[in-house]
Amino acid sequence: MEFLLAAFGMPIFAAMAVIIESHLSNRTFKHPTTMVFYVSISNALFLPLLLFLGTPTMPSPEVWGCYLILAAIYIGYLYPYYLAMKVIDPSIVAALFALGQVSVPLLSYFWLGDKLDFAQYVGFAVIILSSVALSIKGRKIPKLNRAFYYMVLASLLVAFAEVLKKYTLIEDLSWINLAIFPGVISGMIPLVFLLVKPWRKDIVRNFPPYLKKCRLFVVNEFICFLGMVCGVYALSGLSPVTLISVNATQPIFMLAFAYLLLKKFGVPLMEKISPQVILKKMFCFILIILGVMLVIFE
Repeated sequence: MEFLLAAFGMPIFAAMAVIIESHLSNRTFKHPTTMVFYVSISNALFLPLLLFLGTPTMPSPEVWGCYLILAAIYIGYLYPYYLAMKVIDPSIVAALFALGQVSVPLLSYFWLGDKLDFAQYVGFAVIILSSVALSIKGRKIPKLNRAFYYMVLASLLVAFAEVLKKYTLIEDLSWINLAIFPGVISGMIPLVFLLVKPWRKDIVRNFPPYLKKCRLFVVNEFICFLGMVCGVYALSGLSPVTLISVNATQPIFMLAFAYLLLKKFGVPLMEKISPQVILKKMFCFILIILGVMLVIFE
């Protein structure tokens, strides 16, 4: 039960982060590499807090290779992710993460030997279809614009990372290591951006705006840190398919937080919501919840 509770922390914190990152990506930085640079540097600040939860151990050379790949994915998926945010609504971005999740059961089966019951496969399919339906506006299927392809790439990278994390946990048996080492490495990778002259100029030019929004960055990265800790800890006791399924509830929490911001602080919603849209979202949310229940109650 504790792993399942931790798993639900992942979509809750991710929903908060998507709302904040949409604001930062669209109103603060024009170039995605600049956003990735400052986000990654800020995120690394909170890693020492993990030392209060446990002591890291020295991984084997094979596991170090996995950590390097994970760190590269942590940085690599952000670029298409932030590009997509500049084109479509954050709620649609969250829903389109389901695109790559289709590969998780296959990767888990062939790589980890995980097998699901028929009801779990049905539940996972319901989650994927409902999440994709959330990204469709109106009655017509939207054209496959560049945001769609950005999210296909980002979601495939994230899906592969979740299965690789589980493999690493099986080999290393330390969720503290999995939380710390890829985070430290991914915090250093963006320093390479400074070697590319156009990127370096944009990073330096946007340092004053970063300082101006520093508090928001710190809050956002602390939220991301909490979501990461919840996800890694949950994965130590759950299968990648179960974790991905629970994380599909993120759009539900996003709508709840957006509504709270509107009512409490007068912050306008990120998209126009009519009664028809609300009805559609509620129907999809109910299906997602039912799908999650089929997956987690094995």
